[in-house]
Amino acid sequence: MPDDPNGGLPPLLAATLGPTSNVYHVGFVVPDLDAAIASVGEALRLTFTEPIEMPGLQLFTPAGPAEAALRLCYSSRPIHVELIQSVPGTLWDSDDSLRGHHLGVWADDVEAEGARLESLGMPAVWWGVGGDGRRMFSYHSTGLGFYVELVDTVARAFYPGWFTAVDPGLADPVT
Repeated sequence: MPDDPNGGLPPLLAATLGPTSNVYHVGFVVPDLDAAIASVGEALRLTFTEPIEMPGLQLFTPAGPAEAALRLCYSSRPIHVELIQSVPGTLWDSDDSLRGHHLGVWADDVEAEGARLESLGMPAVWWGVGGDGRRMFSYHSTGLGFYVELVDTVARAFYPGWFTAVDPGLADPVT
């Protein structure tokens, strides 16, 4: 039997595209997060989490350290849609020419997987580190009109509670 694509988490929570893929979300930067939640949620019949805020996030770029305040949410069912409030002058600027923005990919070791992507011509352009100095996420330029975001699998445990808080039916795999 192939590895569990949910890593032991309940079905339908932060799943991937299958046992050979770690892709679990698509992300879009939007000019107005609340308006996007309302319009995209209604149009696509999606339930979104309450937005989470990450003020004063310490980030890094090839040019040096940077800081940004992020506000974002996810749709509760996979493949997840992530909406991110525009932050002018950063990677998350809605005036950026990248419209699809990124694919979110789980990584057991963000730094090692990032090095692999860099060896394939996909350099890291922004990244964040945890209190222990370990990379928790990184964005890599693909040259194809979107980024690849690597996210440490440590974060996987956060999603089920966040998603079921707004979509309790996720606890019942029949829904």
